Amino acid sequence: MERAAFDTFDQASNKTCDIREVGTIIRSLGIYPSEESLRGWIKEMEEDEPTGYVTHEKFFRVAFRILTSTSYVRDDEEKLFRAFQALDTENKGFLLPDDLRAAMTTEGEAFSTEEIDEMLMACTDPAEGKIYYEDYVTVLAQ
Repeated sequence: MERAAFDTFDQASNKTCDIREVGTIIRSLGIYPSEESLRGWIKEMEEDEPTGYVTHEKFFRVAFRILTSTSYVRDDEEKLFRAFQALDTENKGFLLPDDLRAAMTTEGEAFSTEEIDEMLMACTDPAEGKIYYEDYVTVLAQ
């Protein structure tokens, strides 16, 4: 599974990938680290003289350690649901995109603009402009 994820980004088929794709590869494996953790892992994967690319050998060495750790396991559906429900103070069953944006960019480890834009695009009902979080949580937990 890790090899297939890495190979998808090995555009030149030379057992390297662009360092900017490491986060995408890690997340495709179901690991959702903080940006700080991700930066640390990338630093471990980099060559002594940074090239902008990561070799599959260094990637797999770090990825194996990450995947065998229990620190970055995805939250289960119930925990995700409760997190969204905590933001829904009026128990309406939905959130407005601006409210979710405010919560996700100011509390805890803040999402970047790109991360929150991507999330809102995926979870907002286009017809109603609302986030029906029960449906979204089901998708996230899969």
